[in-house]
Amino acid sequence: MTRDKAIKHWANIAETVFWAEENIAQEWHDRLSDAPNLSKKEQHKLAQDYCHAIASEIVSKTTDEELNRWN
Repeated sequence: MTRDKAIKHWANIAETVFWAEENIAQEWHDRLSDAPNLSKKEQHKLAQDYCHAIASEIVSKTTDEELNRWN
């Protein structure tokens, strides 16, 4: 893969993550706003849950055929 293709590939991934974040932002706003008041352990768990929610949002818009191509 060329450097330019790698940059385009990662840019597409970043764009997809930003799109998914926008779609779940309202639902997560209060939980994320409270993060500074949590312990480090709770913040880490919240970050994991948030990443899982983003990934779930992305996959929810992916067809089974697309998922099969990822194998």
